[in-house]
Order: sequence, then structure tokens, then C-alpha cells
Amino acid sequence: MNIAAMSWSGIVRVVKMKKVTVALLALLGLIVGVLIVHVAGIAYFYSDYLVLLLPDPSLPIMQRPEEGRAGPNALPAGDAAGRRETKEVRPSLEADRRTPRILCLIVTSPDYHDERASHVAVTWARHCTDSVFLTTRRDVRLPRTILTPGASSYRQLWGKVKQGFEWAYNHRDDYDWFFKADDDTFAVMENLQAAVASLDPDEPQATGNHLSTWDRGSTYLNGGAGYVLSRGAVRKLVEEGLRSRACDENLNLGTNEDVNMADCLTYLGVEFLDSRDRLKRQRFNVYPPQQLVDPRKINRIAHFWLNKVSVFPYKFGYSEMSDEVISFHYVDAPTMYLLYYLLYIVNPYNSDRLDTFQKLDRDTSDYGTRTLR
Repeated sequence: MNIAAMSWSGIVRVVKMKKVTVALLALLGLIVGVLIVHVAGIAYFYSDYLVLLLPDPSLPIMQRPEEGRAGPNALPAGDAAGRRETKEVRPSLEADRRTPRILCLIVTSPDYHDERASHVAVTWARHCTDSVFLTTRRDVRLPRTILTPGASSYRQLWGKVKQGFEWAYNHRDDYDWFFKADDDTFAVMENLQAAVASLDPDEPQATGNHLSTWDRGSTYLNGGAGYVLSRGAVRKLVEEGLRSRACDENLNLGTNEDVNMADCLTYLGVEFLDSRDRLKRQRFNVYPPQQLVDPRKINRIAHFWLNKVSVFPYKFGYSEMSDEVISFHYVDAPTMYLLYYLLYIVNPYNSDRLDTFQKLDRDTSDYGTRTLR
């Protein structure tokens, strides 16, 4: 009897506990539901602000509607906003002088096709006579690619550039000058064409932004700012330097592509030209314009290296920026479009002067602490 009573009381206790558990779970579910509704309401009302916390997606490729193109976004014929995006040859060039043909070799990799190379392809690269992208994977967004097998990493950049110039050599009769750039370089081809227009492309010459190595003090042309080789220089580079392996076997080459290129060209007797304008202002720049325009930047610790290795005094400030600029480095995609818009859409002319590259005067007093060797 007592046992039956105890069993019955135990059952009652279990039932009560289950009811309490169900009640608690129901209460918990209600609380969670209310919280979800509340959070959803906050997300809805403040969605515009919450979006600001998300990382930016990749920048889409952007192109302006061409004049006369049919479609809802087409501009009326003759509309000032639909100006041609091809800069005309400056009127100071003689009418019978052929515009120099420039091949642009643009170094990239699949990791940077989205955020860099695809935007280069639809902006300044359109103004090269031809542009090719050195990479390890084809991409429909890049109009022309040279696949560089065995050169996928940054440490293999020298191998990639050598393959690019081998290709350029095989097509050397189609071009006069060869401009090597990175996928975060912005270049103004018309200014480069003007600077080389009076030079003989079959003379072995090269130029760019002159820097010196930390350890040896030897001069090289900064790869990020871009450097340009004449057809004669490319012929020497490939025939005497690469195919014969003279540079690899006689020079202590490292992993820095631009230093290797300069060492090889110097070894082969290629002449380096002074790329600055008539007022000794840099035309090939290692930084984007928003950094160069501020004279206070010269004293920043981030630019300490440049002050030390620049062969010529490197000056910051609006008054020190050349109006015949050829290139900027470290240019991101939005800045790429902004520069293109300002140069080619708003104002397709910026100078009617023609300043060619000059011979280097090794006795000039405006050299920095480093000397050319």
C-alpha cells in the first residue's frame, strides 16, 4: 500500500516537472521569438547604416557610353559629356611625324585581375598602341594576355618579365618603344609618346624613375612607376642578354625584377636617359598624385626610403608635380577611373609642349647623395 502510494506520488511529481519544463521552454521560445522580431525590426529600420559595416565588394568594371551608341544610357550626338576618350596628337608635333608606337607590357597575376588589371584594361591601357598582360591565367576581361608559365609568385617576377620581353622581341618590328608597368600603375601614353617622339627607337636607350640600390648604390629604374625601353634596347636585352644567358651568368641577379633589368641593361651598354621635364620635375612617379601633391609628405617616415635612394632629389608638393607626367604608382581602381575621367573626359589636353628625354649629365650638381654608375 505504501509502495503504491509512493509510486503514484512519483508519477505526479514527474508530470508536474514536465509541465514546468514545457512551460519554461514555451516561455524561452516566446522570448527568443520576441528578440528575433525586435532584431529584425532594428535591422530593417537601420539597414542603410548596417550596410556601411559590411566590406566593399569588388569594384565593377566601368565604361562610359560611347557617343552615338544606341540604348537608354546613350549620350546625344555632340553632347559635351560624351567627348571622345582618345586624346588627340598635340598640335606641336609636325604633321608628317609618325606617332611613336608603344607596346605596354603590364605585369599582373590571377589574384589581381579583379581589383587591378581589369580596370587598367578599360582605362589607360586603351591608349597604348597595343597592351598585353603578363599573367598565368587567361581572362576575358583582359584583351590580350601572355601566359608566363613557371612565374606565378612575386619572387618569380624577373622570370615573368623576361618572358614578356621575349614576346616583345618577336614583335619588335610592330613597335618603337616598350613600356613595362605594374597592374597598379597609371600611365599617360600621350605624354610618353611626346617624350620619345624625337628619339631614334633603334638606339639602345631606356628610362624611368632613377633610384639606387641600398647595398651597391647602382642605378635602377623603379618597376612600379614603369620604365620604357627602345626597340634597340629590347634587341640588345634579348639577343645579347637573355638568349645567350650573359646576364644570368655574369651578374649576381636577385629577385628584384627592376634591379635585375637595370643591371642587365647596364652590362649590355644600354644608355639611361634623364626622364625629368625641363624644370627637373619627375615624370615617372613612385606614388599616386594624392600623396605627391602634399609637400608635408616628404618628411613622413613612410617616405624615408625614397629620400635615401632617389638618384635625383625627390620633391613633394603641387608646384613640384610635372605637367608632363607619364606615370603614377600605387593607384587603386577608384583613383584609376578618377584620373582617366579628369584627363580624357573633362580635359583631353594638358600641354602643347614637346619635351624629349635628355642625356644624363653625370657632373650635374642636382644629383642627390647617390651617383649614377
